[in-house]
Amino acid sequence: MPLKKKANQSLWIQPYKLICPSINQKLLVRERLFLLLDQSQVNPLTCIYSPAGFGKSTLVVSWLRQRQLTYGWYSLDINDNDPSYFANHLIQALHQASNSGCPQSLALVQQQEYANLHSLLSKAMMEIALATTPFFMILDDIQSITDPIIIQALRHWLKMLPVQIHVILCCQNEPPFALSSFRVKGQLIEIGSTQLAFNEAEAADFLKQNLNFDVPVNVVQELVEKTSGWPAAMQLISHNAHSTTDLIDASGRLGQGAFEVDSFILNEVVYQQPEKIQFFLLNICVFEQFNAALCDSLVRQSDSETYIYELEQRQLFIYRVQGQERWYRLQDIFRDCLIKKLQAGCKDHWDQLQENLIHTFLNNGLTIEAVQHCLHLKEQKYILMVLESAGVELYQRGQFATLTKMFHYVSLDATKQNRKLSLLKAWVLLATYREDEVAKLLPDAGGEDYPELWAEHIVAQAQAANNVEEFELAKNLAEQGMKHLKPDSFVSRTVTYSVLGQSALCRGELSNALSLLKEAEKLAFDHGLVQQRLWSMCLISDVYAAWGKITMALEVQLDAINMAHDNCIEDVPHMEFLYRNRTQLLLEQGDLAQADRLLLKSEQVIEPLGNYGLLNIHVQRGQIALWRGQTESARNLAFQVNYLLQNYEYHTDWLAHANEFLLACQSSGILEFEPNCIWRQKHLVCAPENHFYQHYQRAYAIRHYLAGDKVQAIAQLRRLIVAAERVGLTLQAFKNKLLLALWLNDKEGLRIWAAEMPKFSELKPLQSIWLSTLFCAENLQRDWPDWNVWFSHSALDSGNVAQQLDGILDSLNRQHANAHDLVTPKEVQVLLLIGEGLNNDEIGTSMHIAVSTVKSHIRRLYRKLNINKRAQAIEISKHL
Repeated sequence: MPLKKKANQSLWIQPYKLICPSINQKLLVRERLFLLLDQSQVNPLTCIYSPAGFGKSTLVVSWLRQRQLTYGWYSLDINDNDPSYFANHLIQALHQASNSGCPQSLALVQQQEYANLHSLLSKAMMEIALATTPFFMILDDIQSITDPIIIQALRHWLKMLPVQIHVILCCQNEPPFALSSFRVKGQLIEIGSTQLAFNEAEAADFLKQNLNFDVPVNVVQELVEKTSGWPAAMQLISHNAHSTTDLIDASGRLGQGAFEVDSFILNEVVYQQPEKIQFFLLNICVFEQFNAALCDSLVRQSDSETYIYELEQRQLFIYRVQGQERWYRLQDIFRDCLIKKLQAGCKDHWDQLQENLIHTFLNNGLTIEAVQHCLHLKEQKYILMVLESAGVELYQRGQFATLTKMFHYVSLDATKQNRKLSLLKAWVLLATYREDEVAKLLPDAGGEDYPELWAEHIVAQAQAANNVEEFELAKNLAEQGMKHLKPDSFVSRTVTYSVLGQSALCRGELSNALSLLKEAEKLAFDHGLVQQRLWSMCLISDVYAAWGKITMALEVQLDAINMAHDNCIEDVPHMEFLYRNRTQLLLEQGDLAQADRLLLKSEQVIEPLGNYGLLNIHVQRGQIALWRGQTESARNLAFQVNYLLQNYEYHTDWLAHANEFLLACQSSGILEFEPNCIWRQKHLVCAPENHFYQHYQRAYAIRHYLAGDKVQAIAQLRRLIVAAERVGLTLQAFKNKLLLALWLNDKEGLRIWAAEMPKFSELKPLQSIWLSTLFCAENLQRDWPDWNVWFSHSALDSGNVAQQLDGILDSLNRQHANAHDLVTPKEVQVLLLIGEGLNNDEIGTSMHIAVSTVKSHIRRLYRKLNINKRAQAIEISKHL
């Protein structure tokens, strides 16, 4: 039977976890417990806890089916202690149970667009609150959860459950969070081992269903007394019993201690089977779930289907997995006993079995299972097996966090002894912004013995050189490595082209950069190297943005985002770079709402880097807050940016944005401290041949201007303009000229303004215009061409005047409008632009809306103000 690979491997979703366990057809109807569970229909939370073998899951499944209730199921284990993995499964389960009731939350999970687990669950609850049909959500084996982030999120989730959801927790002991508040409020149903144990009537019914002979009442009483009504014990002693004497003998040999249970299972069940069945069981018990093809691969035979059939016929605690055709599992207590038997035996045999199991997973395409198993074992030799076999696959799928966990259990010496693994770890370190650790992994000597591997290490060094802004060195190393790479070294050849392209971009060779990066993207596309293609597209969009081709840059970025989504790599670190640059372009064009949404994605991706990675998030959120006039929020974010700059070393690109934001806050007068901008001398005097050196040095010129040194600031801007125009940095040249024109405020300034006017409509530089108002002490009332088209709109969106706008709107509505038909903020913007003499076309350009929309605003404005002529509108605006 061919093995069917599970769906959604790349999403790390296991469908069987969302399906309730299969149950024995001879199921005992336990009406007294059903009546207890019926109370959960009017209570938000039910907790069922007892040791293994008391039938918690079986009870809940049989009750749900007997009462024909709607439910979702999530079976948990230790692998669910990853917040992202947990979120995927829980939201999927809630969505299914609520009849597709939380589509937006599901989309957030699939696209990794949520900031944290708590906010995601809050969103899901808001959606489900609109549903009309109640349902149950069962979390089975909740004691497996130990991750503090998940526990905290679950604690908050249970407190905000809408009335539509009733949660049932099944666990072997108290759940990992307090339930006292639910007890005090009478909102908790609790069922423990005392209630779950068989009473005499239930024991008699159970034996009657499972045996083909009558059991006297006194024997039932004796069995209940000896087993304390433990359902698993009743199942064990009834197995293969043919008479009352068999039952009494079996119960005498069985206690409730773990040792006695294991001994009983081995002596009374396992050792009673033919040797071939024993051998089969003692091998396949290492699987949590299995089918015939997996078993064949593990035990190296071709008749596993026959053995599985015989296990079913012998009723040897084997169950079919619902929702997956011809997949099976062993009963937990039975399986645990078999595993303990193996572990107590020959260590070499146990180790060999673990090795065979990992090979079985890998050979059958079950990489997730292989990774999870080796991480569970936490032993270097097993992790090395998976890394050597599937490490490159995991890297190409963007599973950097998983690879980082795996390398944690591998010593540096063991990594360096395997040149391919040391190269893989180098790529992982580079992808997670830890280029300073790469040098420890690379070979000390030349490449005489292993020229191809040496060349790949040289390429890794070249990427590290780019990351630390050694662009000429990166170029030399990449060219050196390219000469020795084999034709089929597709990953390294692709990376080499992207390194050369990035180096060219940072050295001001934009046309050469675009050519090299497109070659890298083509190689990546041809050979299915998704993560490398994503990085190439990120850099290509950077080239277009540097050229001032904003529309093309945004299109490439959108294609990259869609490609990442299609290939399930939205959480790789390169996505933070992509989101950050896209957010900056959206901010430049004044799209604050979409930029705000993208920041949530950035935060999710960058979270593993800790506080260090939050700099750009805080800067961009701070810019939005400052622009919107949210002074307190902007001040708090500026404080956090200032703190990060004092405690971490950052790339110049990051510093440029951070310095500019702090200067904007300082110029706005909202800071209560002296900002700690970082100025590195070597980057202030180097040739500004790329966009971030231009930005960095322009921020330094702004610093001089704000300090009163206008002459030096203007001289610096002139040098930046010359450099930008020489290498084709159109966007940076425009930003420099805009600021220079404002600072000059004379005929030369007018000439610069007029020359740059054709670029305004294409670039839509709203953020640059807004920032320039903060960095200019000159008079901003000018009669330059189209001045009011751009600067009136900018002023309305700036923080200080945004507060004034609220007052203007309030005054207008009090004096001229009906209380039941008030003027809106958009309409007052139109009124003020009419007052400045702009026609409808100019107002549309200024507000970036269609002329038809402007006319609609004007019609509503005239009606609300009870006027019918433009002159009347101009007159009203003069008195605001």
